[in-house]
Amino acid sequence: MKTNCIVFPRARQAEVGTVEIRSPGEGELLTRTRITGVSTGTETRVYRGKQHGATFPLIPGYENIGEVIEAGAGTTIAPGQRLFVRTHLYDPAPYTRTWGGQIAHSLTNEDALVLIPDEVSDERAIYAKVAAIALHGVKRAAVREGEWVVVVGLGIIGHLVAQHCIARGARVVAVDMDESRRALASQAGTVAEIDASASDALERVHEVTGGGASVVFDATGVASVLPVAARYLRSRAWDDDLSGCGRLVLQGSLETPITLDYNETFMQEIDLILPRDCDTQDLIDSLDLMASGALRPELIPATTYPFADCTTAYDRLVNREIMRVLYTWEAR
Repeated sequence: MKTNCIVFPRARQAEVGTVEIRSPGEGELLTRTRITGVSTGTETRVYRGKQHGATFPLIPGYENIGEVIEAGAGTTIAPGQRLFVRTHLYDPAPYTRTWGGQIAHSLTNEDALVLIPDEVSDERAIYAKVAAIALHGVKRAAVREGEWVVVVGLGIIGHLVAQHCIARGARVVAVDMDESRRALASQAGTVAEIDASASDALERVHEVTGGGASVVFDATGVASVLPVAARYLRSRAWDDDLSGCGRLVLQGSLETPITLDYNETFMQEIDLILPRDCDTQDLIDSLDLMASGALRPELIPATTYPFADCTTAYDRLVNREIMRVLYTWEAR
């Protein structure tokens, strides 16, 4: 069968394409896409031609909610089941695939699927991947109840990091230059919201946290911010327990090298943590938190477009006119 997809023929261009999807083989499922999301950081980097390894023309995207419409031999999932489609097995020719989730139908392997709880709507479940990326960083940092946490950069990942930390009982301070994003963090339950551009931002963070945070997440994706974020951590006192070392989590995805002042960070004695994407369990845990109401991705304002309006949607994201894009995939 032929199906529609979003294609980037070259940098900063998006259009609708068509590919052939075969019937599912053994252990495979054919899905009809219900909704997709755009990863504001990664997918716009692909769109701008800055993603390492991406070859144009390509089909982008890694956020896809699909409904099973045909099951291959040896599968146990019945048609009608909703999935977060993690892997796409279809042949993308004549394009390449940079994950390939922006497509109206797909093939996936039953071994790789993540089922969506009945209590979680499509519009919330589509955040499962970005929520899982955020949660992976929170787990790597071993955020604990009662700890002071600072989140720098309140885009989608940073906002969800804050929500995950709050769900664990941490006290979260939100830092961003954008007033509207600080307001969203406040709705999520942060203790304080601080303007990153304020001349006294560092002093205010240390005042609120009583001398600095135990954990700082830099979710800005801007290399020059990392040394600033490190200063929000408290320093380990001489002869203090080694568990008192502050943790700096590089949660944002960077396009340029990072530089830290060795002497300054050495004297703080901090741990630098670089989480890598997410694990399957992070997706499952994030969906369970949505089902329980502990995670509320719907606080993030999303703009929904038919997939055919992809040119407008990507341009508006790159120009920072909107925060989040979702695509609907009704047949045209």
